[in-house]
Amino acid sequence: MKQIYLSIILSSFIFTLQAQYYSSGADPANIKWQQVNSDVFKVVYPEEIEAEAKRFIAMLDSLYEYGGHTLAHTPKPIKVIMHAHSAYSNGFVSWAPKRMEIYPTPHQDMFAQDWLEQLAIHEFRHVVQIDKLNKGFTKILTIPFGQQAIGAVLGLYAPLWFLEGDAVLTETTLSESGRGRRPSIEQEIRAQVIEKQIYHYDKAYFGSYKDYVPNHYNMGYLLTAGARHSFGSNVWERALDEAARKPWSITPFNRGIKQVTGKNKVPLYNEVFKDWHQRWLDTNDSLSLTKQSNITQRDTRYKNYRYPTAIDDTHIIAEVNGVGELNHFVKINTKTKEEEKILITGSRAREPFSYADNKIVWTELEQHPRWENQIFSVIRLFDLTTGKQKKLSYNSRYKAPAISSDGKTIAVTHTSLSNQHSIHLLNVNDGTLIKEIAIPDNAYPLSPSWDLNGEAVTMVLLTKAGKQIVTLSPKTDEWSEITKPDCIEIRFPKFIDEHIYFAGSYSGIENIYRVNINGNNLEKVTESQFGAAYTTLSDNQLIYQNYTSDGYMLVSKEIRNIQTMPWKIKPLPIEPYINKLQEDEKGLPNLKDVSTKGYQAKKYSKWNLFNFHSWAPAFVNVNEATITPGASIMSQNLLGTTFITAGYNADQQYSREKFNLKLSYQAWWPVFDLELKAGNETIEGSYTNETNWYENVIDAKPNHYLVDFKMKLPLNYSRGKYIRSIQPSAGISYQKSEDFNYERNYFKLDENGIPIKENEEYVIDYSETITYEGIDIKSTNYSFFAYNLLRSTQRDVASRWGQVLELSYRNTPFGGWDYGSILGIHSRLYFPGIGRHHAIRIDNDWHFKEKGEIHKSGETYNHHLIFSDYVRFPRGVNGIVNDDLYSFKGDYMMPLLSPDFNIPGLVYLKRITTNLFYDFSQATQRLQYTETKDWITNKYNFSSLGTEIRGELHPFRFVFPISLGYRYAYLPESKEHYHEVLFSMGLSGIIVGNK
Repeated sequence: MKQIYLSIILSSFIFTLQAQYYSSGADPANIKWQQVNSDVFKVVYPEEIEAEAKRFIAMLDSLYEYGGHTLAHTPKPIKVIMHAHSAYSNGFVSWAPKRMEIYPTPHQDMFAQDWLEQLAIHEFRHVVQIDKLNKGFTKILTIPFGQQAIGAVLGLYAPLWFLEGDAVLTETTLSESGRGRRPSIEQEIRAQVIEKQIYHYDKAYFGSYKDYVPNHYNMGYLLTAGARHSFGSNVWERALDEAARKPWSITPFNRGIKQVTGKNKVPLYNEVFKDWHQRWLDTNDSLSLTKQSNITQRDTRYKNYRYPTAIDDTHIIAEVNGVGELNHFVKINTKTKEEEKILITGSRAREPFSYADNKIVWTELEQHPRWENQIFSVIRLFDLTTGKQKKLSYNSRYKAPAISSDGKTIAVTHTSLSNQHSIHLLNVNDGTLIKEIAIPDNAYPLSPSWDLNGEAVTMVLLTKAGKQIVTLSPKTDEWSEITKPDCIEIRFPKFIDEHIYFAGSYSGIENIYRVNINGNNLEKVTESQFGAAYTTLSDNQLIYQNYTSDGYMLVSKEIRNIQTMPWKIKPLPIEPYINKLQEDEKGLPNLKDVSTKGYQAKKYSKWNLFNFHSWAPAFVNVNEATITPGASIMSQNLLGTTFITAGYNADQQYSREKFNLKLSYQAWWPVFDLELKAGNETIEGSYTNETNWYENVIDAKPNHYLVDFKMKLPLNYSRGKYIRSIQPSAGISYQKSEDFNYERNYFKLDENGIPIKENEEYVIDYSETITYEGIDIKSTNYSFFAYNLLRSTQRDVASRWGQVLELSYRNTPFGGWDYGSILGIHSRLYFPGIGRHHAIRIDNDWHFKEKGEIHKSGETYNHHLIFSDYVRFPRGVNGIVNDDLYSFKGDYMMPLLSPDFNIPGLVYLKRITTNLFYDFSQATQRLQYTETKDWITNKYNFSSLGTEIRGELHPFRFVFPISLGYRYAYLPESKEHYHEVLFSMGLSGIIVGNK
């Protein structure tokens, strides 16, 4: 068993190397980059956000002595890049190359902490976690392997639940806020555990297609906090230490846990969640739940109804999402409970939409066509009367739009490139700016909402002191304070009658509260078992979203029958628990009032192209995930614009390409890719021609060279519910091998033409030197690739609607060997299947070849140079040389089972999928007779039909899912049966972040 496990570890190490070379993409080419440095950090940023960059590096410096205390580690210097031109909010740390990447624009689902503070604590903790692995045997591995050694050990042994859970825990213990104080961190698992069960470790970590499983942030926080609460902070310090010092052992992280707790991670998981379960049961017993009526029904497949909004006395609109649902708006009849789907949205951040005057407004994230790190947040409007949708803003940075009750004005939060926040008032007809209102002290506005008269807007402001509810008079720009700033979570304020209703977490469970519009009399409105939020009033019914283990449902309560209770703000019930965890820390760093005076900005050149981060005493082929004897080195610059891999492949099977160089430059609109290969091929041996009676004796090492240069323009036009991309490309390729000489010995023949032998050897009559002409191929390559695909859900096996088209053309117009040309066309169509997550895929492919020059003349036919096939033959069929090939492939794909079958520590099988297929090809072969030069044409038909079955599984708790399957095909023409084992691995970059 140990040998099998070590084999898996070695294979996993190779795949992990492939997974960690992650790039977030390019920023706009016109950005002027600056840098600010300290002894430990270098922050590179666009010049527009200089003040925030200095504040961020000052936070990191202040945090440096605190962020690694409970892991007993202070990390080495690291570089940071800020992608300030993106309205997307996130951050991550990656280690090959080593860097931190920050998206500094805040989002609408924030807890009571400044966004840069969140990023500083969370991402710096990741730096500590990963840098701590740079010791012991792992540090020795960095000598021959560079940074990729640490990334590989990280991917193999440090579970994602630990990396993210520990970072969330640090957010909480090093501040007065953090996700650990937010009920949502435990809400989903709490509901699951109380209403269903504690899932076994593998299901909780790797997820499920059958049941909804909360993400590794939630599970990880509860597990890391629970273990640290019971056993002390050294439990995770020891686990990382063991993984670093002894990565060659089977389960070092697990062994480190056991050294402190006496338990392996699975028994520890069971014990910690048993403790949480009891704590939640105790809380549950003390609740007096609000009596309410269901508007929507529970869906065991897991479905969330969010942001209910009344449109009349009978109907509401809500946003629906879930693991098997494309995000969409629905119209619900509150009397009959009937639902009508309105439209499917595009990519959305977690924030409300708004409705008034038969119009829905919301924001979607849209990437710039070329720059991955320039993402806009645009406003869209749907008119229920006309059924038409339009975009109101372009290239904007708007969030949380709120439309006034008369349907004429939109109040929306705006964040500039320098992270200055304001409220914009827009014309609803064309999105033009009516007015910009500055916010005191640059506080961040969350979820604005109008009153019925259009005279005031209420919102939550995130200030240095925490969150507070305020109102704004758009006419006078006057701000009024409704509640005092506090670090307890509040969100979604709404005017209803003479009150402002909002979601608050004062009791440790999110519930609906209200306060008079003058700021007096805070009252609790609901008592929810797992969490209630977001109110609307319809026909005297207070409607809100109420969480269950199957997602948010919509419920109602007559507003006149609501029994409120006065409420005074007091410490959260979880605070004593967190206080004990904070005792492990060195203290609380001061991140709110950091001084930036000592930091000097200077220019950062975008021509910093080289950053050699990893190497190996072996040739590492990242694309094919293979390792052969040789040497290699990798470079990726901080801006993510230049990628270089170079190496020497000592494997004799690849002697033609001993030396390899790949370079990709992605800073401009077109991407330039260059690949160089060089080597020689040992050709030796003898060949006897028994027709003309001679012997060729070859002993040569001709040099080979390959140059590939490609220019491509990757454009992303994903909008709304469709993912769209276009990529034209053009390239040239030059392949050359040297001529070489060999000896041809002619045998002496007798009068009958029979070779004469002496001592069993042919007698040589005479010899001559023959020159073998080397390869000389100069080809051009043109292609156009485009797709339009409906977004997929987690449970779909493929897109259920879409089109893919590729055109390809190659020829040899510049002399050398004439290979003629090849024109290829690939098309793919997706259609919905019968079942909920079924899909039909249909491929129609064709290529046509023009023959090149005659390479040699055979006894019957001339052999022309032609390009290799563009189109593939049916599955299971061995192809033939052809000039034209048409191919049809049809697949019906569907999930078969979601068994969640588990043999602990050995294998966890999440899903089994299958597809039925039928393939057909017609090949045309044109042959030329050697003597007469006449042409003949032959046509051949090939087909296959069969099935494929695949299982998605995690062997030995390996983090990346493996797909293992079997293909059976029947070949009618030959009446043969074909069998094949299928294997693939789902890979994503080894990055840890805040998402």
